[in-house]
Amino acid sequence: MSDASFGLIVFLRYPELGKVKTRLAKTLGEEEALLIYEELTAMTLSVASHYSHTCYLFYEGRLPAENKKKDNFKYHLQATGNLGTKMIDAIEYVLSKHSKAIIIGSDSPSLSKEIIDKAVSQLDMYDIVIGPSQDGGYYLLGCKEMMPSLFENIPWSTPEVMNKTINNIQKLGKTFTLLKTLIDIDEAEDWISYKKS
Repeated sequence: MSDASFGLIVFLRYPELGKVKTRLAKTLGEEEALLIYEELTAMTLSVASHYSHTCYLFYEGRLPAENKKKDNFKYHLQATGNLGTKMIDAIEYVLSKHSKAIIIGSDSPSLSKEIIDKAVSQLDMYDIVIGPSQDGGYYLLGCKEMMPSLFENIPWSTPEVMNKTINNIQKLGKTFTLLKTLIDIDEAEDWISYKKS
């Protein structure tokens, strides 16, 4: 399925030693954390490549060098501010070009094209679609209109993210649906568990 009316946003960090997967690094070391992050990013971009003509890579830090950029992906820097501010900026930009926006991170190695396709189709019936992660956050969020208050008063990087987001959706009087729950790689045990599965 290829829906030109939908734009895929991928949030990434520039892969730099000591600046990615810091919780993993506390246990496994910075070099191993960087290698794991690069592997997770490669998995995510492999899935995103199915939508390369309508895929927007938003980097924190800095953009890859020109010779490292992949054809068809569109490269942007994330806005300054907290995660909510960054997502609002990216979603607003993509919704100015497409009728639907799906935003994902690079922490869920089990994310697939099928899951993204389902999210896109679910937006025909619901205002918002969310892919919950096991740690209480989410690996995917999709919407058809920008709702800044969706991202207000969220304690980012805590187990409360998902519940607080649902509270905001309910306050807005919007409809939503949940996708399957996936593992999010933040701690060493997450990675070890994923590799064993």
